[in-house]
Amino acid sequence: MTYRDFYDHVLTELNKVEAPTLLLEDFNYFANKSVQQYINQVYNRFDTSQQSSDDLRVLQKSDILDVINDKESKILIPGESGFYVCTLPEDYFHILNCVVIFNKKKSDTNNKCNNNDSNNIEYNMARRLTADQFPSIIRNAYFKPSYKCPYFYINNTNNEGGAYPIKMEIRCGNTNIYEPISVQIDYLRKPEQISLTWDEINIAEDTTKEMEFPEYVCYEIINECVKLILENSSDVRLQTNYPINKTIGNVMSSDSK
Repeated sequence: MTYRDFYDHVLTELNKVEAPTLLLEDFNYFANKSVQQYINQVYNRFDTSQQSSDDLRVLQKSDILDVINDKESKILIPGESGFYVCTLPEDYFHILNCVVIFNKKKSDTNNKCNNNDSNNIEYNMARRLTADQFPSIIRNAYFKPSYKCPYFYINNTNNEGGAYPIKMEIRCGNTNIYEPISVQIDYLRKPEQISLTWDEINIAEDTTKEMEFPEYVCYEIINECVKLILENSSDVRLQTNYPINKTIGNVMSSDSK
């Protein structure tokens, strides 16, 4: 499905194919907003089923990030021997998982079992750290940050005060023995921006880009886009459009009972 196909399908749903009253600038805005809304909906139930994983598979990426020891940091807490940060990719949108790779700083060179460098490497899954959770875990012997139980925390550590680049803190307690050297993450990248011009719509040949999502996902995004446009124009069809076109079940509803 191309961008122009997407536009035509939206007009069909709005019953305005012959006389579209939708400004092209408005369409570009609502189209991109509908993509964002759809991604957020699926992200809330990501990996709960194979379909939810397939829905956003085109946005899923992996990367290995270098870890930097910020020796000038003044926000160390008791028990920490270093403050570590890494820079997230420029196309970062949402994180899926995080694994911290540690290197053993002190090893027994006389032990033949340690001759292999791989014996000095540790891979441990990092848990997501929240602001309200942090004060309680630093006093908990089981959950406090360590190389066996590292945490990642996405914070605004940019000294220039801007939103980019996005930095991620690695909390791993005392690093006298094991020190983080890199971070492996799976994440969702930012979606491509949808942009149409009148020249692209009026020419006979469709030269617009292909939507990056599978076709069945494009139809779900069309539903979101039509809903936004109907609400914006206070169309009475909004009352019936959403119940009829809703095809994604709420998997959280059964858990909340």
